[in-house]
Amino acid sequence: MAESMTRVDKVQLEGLALLQIIKHCHENLPRSVAGSLLGLEADATLEVTNSFPSPTVAATPGAVPTSPTGKDKSVQFAAESDEYQIDMMKNLREVNMDNNKVGWYQSAMNSTFATTATIEYQFQYQKNLGQNAICIVYDPLETMKGALSIKAFRLTDAFLETYKTKAFSKEGFAKGDIRAATMIEEIPIELHNSDMVQCYLLELQAQKLGDCEFDRLDLATNAYLENSLQNLSAWADELAQEHYKFQGYERAVAKQRAQYQQWLLKRREENKLRRDNGEEPLPEEDPAFAKGLNQPSRLESLLITKQMNTYCDNINRYAGKSFHKLFLAGHLHQTE
Repeated sequence: MAESMTRVDKVQLEGLALLQIIKHCHENLPRSVAGSLLGLEADATLEVTNSFPSPTVAATPGAVPTSPTGKDKSVQFAAESDEYQIDMMKNLREVNMDNNKVGWYQSAMNSTFATTATIEYQFQYQKNLGQNAICIVYDPLETMKGALSIKAFRLTDAFLETYKTKAFSKEGFAKGDIRAATMIEEIPIELHNSDMVQCYLLELQAQKLGDCEFDRLDLATNAYLENSLQNLSAWADELAQEHYKFQGYERAVAKQRAQYQQWLLKRREENKLRRDNGEEPLPEEDPAFAKGLNQPSRLESLLITKQMNTYCDNINRYAGKSFHKLFLAGHLHQTE
């Protein structure tokens, strides 16, 4: 049934739903939180009209995960019970609000969302709700620096098929052409407000209440860049560990092949003597070698690479804005 759906290529996010997400995420800083998205599909547009928070486990506030498989307490989301879901949907239906679930959202410090838990959660959503189920990632730290940081994504069809079969080997990813750039598909977000809200915003704009906002000219970017570089360095160490594990597997495979070749030469010599003596030759296939070695999962390496690319994009974007501020500040000093 999910195959016949019209594939959405845009997310229309209501201002009310966005404010609910922002409020929930900022009230729980520095802990990461999650919630559900409600709305409907209209042609190729996914309209997100409402949201509600998910219950979370008691957690000790902490930093972002330092690896895609890290069990950081700050990002352990409690599974939503059936009873909780039913109650929420019933309450929303009673007040004539959209109660159709279309995805979920989560807060991610420094845009750290490429983890096995997030991928598994999104996979279950797309499996149960269809290919158009999305995840909205909100970064409260970057938003506090003056720029709204929110993005919507879903897993690509190729990665979904690979994830279903759990073919996380080098050959499995090569068969599906799965790379860090092709595992996740980002969907553009368009903010939408009612006519009354638009009128109110125009009234605020006419009052010029934002003329004295000098916080955005703050040049103190060390903390943000320092955190981003620390995360990038930590994940680079994790990637090196994953490569080391795979290199160990490759060495074990090479050693096994060499042992098999030695065994095969010895068996062929033995069979040659048996033929000369008129005896039946022994089989030249060893079941022990046919089993092979279990290849380590390459999913973690893929997620680490994806997250490192995200960190680099964030640093480049933020550095560009900082240079603009620096040039502006320099020009102001010259005019003085």
